[in-house]
Amino acid sequence: MSWALIADSSCNLRGYTPSAPDTIYRFAPLKVNVGGQEYVDDEALDVAELNRRVAAEESATSSACPSVGEWADRFRSADNVIAVTISANLSGSYEAAIMARDIVLEEDGSRNIFIVNSRAAGGKLELLIVALDRYLTEHPDATFNEVTAYICNVEQSSTVLFLLSSYENLAKAGRMPKVAGMLANKLNIRMLGTASSEGTIKVLGPARSQKKAFEKIIGSMREDGFQGGDVFIDHVFNEKAAEDLAARITAEWPTAKATILPCGGLCSYYAETDGLIIGYGW
Repeated sequence: MSWALIADSSCNLRGYTPSAPDTIYRFAPLKVNVGGQEYVDDEALDVAELNRRVAAEESATSSACPSVGEWADRFRSADNVIAVTISANLSGSYEAAIMARDIVLEEDGSRNIFIVNSRAAGGKLELLIVALDRYLTEHPDATFNEVTAYICNVEQSSTVLFLLSSYENLAKAGRMPKVAGMLANKLNIRMLGTASSEGTIKVLGPARSQKKAFEKIIGSMREDGFQGGDVFIDHVFNEKAAEDLAARITAEWPTAKATILPCGGLCSYYAETDGLIIGYGW
């Protein structure tokens, strides 16, 4: 039986090849609309150019989820499909995936398709996809129900943190309180946030320096019960800070494995320049 691990493009894995046998990885692109032009968040996107256009655009910009047809196309890739979406409270991606699943199962009821609402974006989705690949590699005879039970457990015991220095797009789109975004921008301070249990962005507090910000991140990870393992650090043209944070995490937990990835278009649009998105489990 073949497997497909599918995500939308809020997962910043690009060109990922699973190690599990008979398993593929594909993603469905979200879109960013700027000044009447649609930018598709795929491998061909020039993220730097997108960011320049967004910064220069005076009118409202927006994002859009993958279409039902795009999800359905990917769901036809294998006998068993596990899809992971950005938080259902941040995008219509999850609902589009549910509709696509119903269409594909009506075509062929022998398929198995399971949709995971990550309740997050960025690094947490990467954590889930890699965890799935590892589980299928180590348990090649696992049943579909065993795999879905496993990934639901991983989703419940993992989270995402956002360390941002600009909040304009998030505030405009209603993804965080406008007052918090305006205050942070005005004071030129970095703000730490996380995904709430409902999948929206919850502000944890300001951090006036990178050192203070990293201390808050380490503290949050410690409170969550992190003891080592995979950590995904996504960055918006801020690789040096991502490397510094990775070094800080591995100094605290020598068994941690930090993977650094550049943000694609959707995550760059919301995290904005210099932003970091950190996903980890416990």
